[in-house]
Amino acid sequence: MDDKLMEIPFPELISKLAVSPLFILVVIFAILYVILNRKDKGCFNFILIIGSWVYICIYVLALYFFSLENKMLFN
Repeated sequence: MDDKLMEIPFPELISKLAVSPLFILVVIFAILYVILNRKDKGCFNFILIIGSWVYICIYVLALYFFSLENKMLFN
């Protein structure tokens, strides 16, 4: 691993996800999956919906740290 990457604090690393185009696309697909398959039954579908919620929660956390880093939300 790169030593510079290991020295960056966790909030700064996760805040970079808020502006990452690929992660935004994954979160959009996760939201669509949760909306379109909310009434389906089954174990595999349930696992995928839980995974989608994990991606959505990570993105909300990334937005929180991004707003703290840029002092957008709290002055």
